[in-house]
Amino acid sequence: MLVVVATIAPIFLIIVAGFCLRRTKLFPAEAWPPIERITYYLLFPSLLFVSLATAKIDDLPIASLGIGVVGTPALMALLLLIFRPAMKLDGPGFTSLTQGAIRFNTYIGIPLVIAFYGPETIALGAVFIAFMVPFINVVSVWVLAKYGSGNASTLGAVKEMTRNPLIIACVAGIIVKVSGLGLATPLATFFELLGRAAPAVGLICVGAGLDLAAARAGRFWVGLSAMLKLVAMPLIALGFAQALGLTGAAAYVLVMFHALPTAPSAYILARQLGGDARLMAGILTTQTALAIITLPVWISLLGN
Repeated sequence: MLVVVATIAPIFLIIVAGFCLRRTKLFPAEAWPPIERITYYLLFPSLLFVSLATAKIDDLPIASLGIGVVGTPALMALLLLIFRPAMKLDGPGFTSLTQGAIRFNTYIGIPLVIAFYGPETIALGAVFIAFMVPFINVVSVWVLAKYGSGNASTLGAVKEMTRNPLIIACVAGIIVKVSGLGLATPLATFFELLGRAAPAVGLICVGAGLDLAAARAGRFWVGLSAMLKLVAMPLIALGFAQALGLTGAAAYVLVMFHALPTAPSAYILARQLGGDARLMAGILTTQTALAIITLPVWISLLGN
């Protein structure tokens, strides 16, 4: 357990560094959105693209992994909808609870699996993202359209997915790999160099976006969301892994990605499409803070 904590500590120290930097005069508030865009549109897509373009995808259990990837949040969303009438929570609040329970933070997930399971797991992480991002966005926007106070639409979510740089990068990487063309050495090196910056810069952005004041608001729902995301979701994923016969790195990636705290993009959706943005900020901050405890526990249980 101490080895696990020691390995994961640098990841969260980078998050703390981002939190501290955001509160200094060295980086004003207006400096962070361009950094986030560079990370989202260039660095992480480069990492996912080159990983899939050069991976041995024939050896990956893509079908089984896809079922587990989509099945886990689908079951959680269904349970939330079933119990929705019993919740003393307004519509916008329910959308934030749902997003907090099913979304995942790519910026933490990629460096985490690299640290514990090796660089070869990036391809598995990319497959996870390729399945998860479209499904999660459709579910999140549908919930916002039904229960939020904005004008969200499922069609809008589909259109947005066609422009999502992470999905585009995954699809492009798979096409390059399947085509057999491969990547010329200069291009491969170019994308690898960009991709190496993605984990650290992404973690700094996560820390910069934390809001401690918001974490103190709506404590019951913030706590419930943390239980659902950091405990229940990986348990469900573990059940899918066992039922599907997934073992080794594939099982680890499936469980660990579902054990991640929710994503900063959940806050953006809540703010733009009629969710409870302040509750969402509290959920995001609390889950990220608690994950430093829960993730080492899951890693120890799974083994590395």
